[in-house]
Amino acid sequence: MQTLGGHINRSKFFKQMRYFRITRPRYTREIIELLREEGFEPEESFWPFIFKVKEEHMLLGSSLANCFGLIYIQDKSSFLPPLFLNPSKGSVVLDMCASPGSKTGLLATLVGQSGLVIANEPNSKRAQTLSHNLARCNHFNVITTQYRGELFPDFKFPYILLDVPCSGWGTGESRSKVFCSKNSLKRLINIQQKLLSRAKHLLKPGGYIVYSTCTTNVQENEEQIEWAIDNLDLKPVPFGGHIKEVFWETGLRPNTYRVPFVKGESQGFFITILKPEIKESFLSSELSTGLKKQKKRHLQPYPTSINFCCPGSTFLFGQKIFFVPKRALSYWPDLNFRGTEIGVKTGKTIKFKSYLKEPELQGKQKICLTDLNQLKKMIQGEIVAVANGQTHQTSLLYYKNLPLGWVKIKQNRLLWK
Repeated sequence: MQTLGGHINRSKFFKQMRYFRITRPRYTREIIELLREEGFEPEESFWPFIFKVKEEHMLLGSSLANCFGLIYIQDKSSFLPPLFLNPSKGSVVLDMCASPGSKTGLLATLVGQSGLVIANEPNSKRAQTLSHNLARCNHFNVITTQYRGELFPDFKFPYILLDVPCSGWGTGESRSKVFCSKNSLKRLINIQQKLLSRAKHLLKPGGYIVYSTCTTNVQENEEQIEWAIDNLDLKPVPFGGHIKEVFWETGLRPNTYRVPFVKGESQGFFITILKPEIKESFLSSELSTGLKKQKKRHLQPYPTSINFCCPGSTFLFGQKIFFVPKRALSYWPDLNFRGTEIGVKTGKTIKFKSYLKEPELQGKQKICLTDLNQLKKMIQGEIVAVANGQTHQTSLLYYKNLPLGWVKIKQNRLLWK
């Protein structure tokens, strides 16, 4: 299969429908136009910034839009848990099992730049993937943590997404067979119950938990909901939102939902919205824990000349600079988080990574390309010349009216890192 912009053999390619979300909705028109210039025909889907496209001439993952983090490709079913949770603008959401970040990114868009998503992933390698995907897609209103979900610290959240580890029987992939043994299932079911129990403990009174899996196994789905009802005083509630296209069906008990496996379009999925039975004793004890009581740890500010797309500040963590959203500072220090990394090697100047797309750099020039072929050449490492006199070390790169990231100019040549 060829690299970016290359064509593939039609006879060897399954023409499947691919779904993706726009990671920066205010540039939706420009991003869709870029995809059309590359030969794709995006169509509106079941949510305003979610689109679909049929892969016919090249892989969507090889597109420039995906290369620059302007879109995030994901399974059709995996959009539903965040949409069912439906967090309000400006709210705080805990994503307890977040990697690789497809649902986290959608949550970040739903809560807006004034909101905050705490994305938790205990596995270090998967946490690196999570951080990379969030940074690549410019989600600055997210912080990442690496706790075991069942041991997550005592903070209270109005919204919790619990997309638990599961047997994966809904994916239609052969790798899911490794979870078919009784011992493996027993272990997974035990982990799921521990996560459900912890999620209930972390939930604010009146809050919501969305429990989801990508399996068709009743033991991990409906039976876990029955367990939550009997042991945690949680009750499933109906989905009251509106999505243009209904592609799910009712589960084996009321207020549970299943998405059937459709090859080339959607995984098998299970989703339930859970709400606690409110009790007076619960209200008084849970509200006694306040974030303001936490002692603040000293942070070392590292001022930059960048205007970010959401409120926050930059700090020095060892030899790296991180952007920390303003809403996240109230969770310091008991939440041992890693902010969204924005740079490394803090010598005399900051060497910015390529995924800094939306903020504007004060006092720096802007490079604007209008030829799609030039953009492809730059990504592939070929020489792209710029006008004489443009010698700034770093500049903003635009394609027409669409900001893409930072570039370095050396000897009148455009260098993309």
